[in-house]
Amino acid sequence: MTLGYHVIAEYERCDREKIDDEIYVEKHMKKAAELAGATIVKTVFHKFAPQGVSGVVVIQESHFAI
Repeated sequence: MTLGYHVIAEYERCDREKIDDEIYVEKHMKKAAELAGATIVKTVFHKFAPQGVSGVVVIQESHFAI
C-alpha cells in the first residue's frame, strides 16, 4: 500500500532575485501545497545573508521544503 510519494526536484537557471526573495518563495510554496490539495499546518521560512532562503510548509500529510 502506497501512502504517498517523495519527490526531489533540482532546478537550474532560476531567476536569482526571485529565488532569493523569502516572501516570493513562501507564497509559491504555499500555492503549490494548495494546488496539491494539502492541508497547511504551519510555514517557517528564513532569509540568509548575503543570500539564500530555506523554508518548510508543514502540511497535515507531510511537508514541502526548500
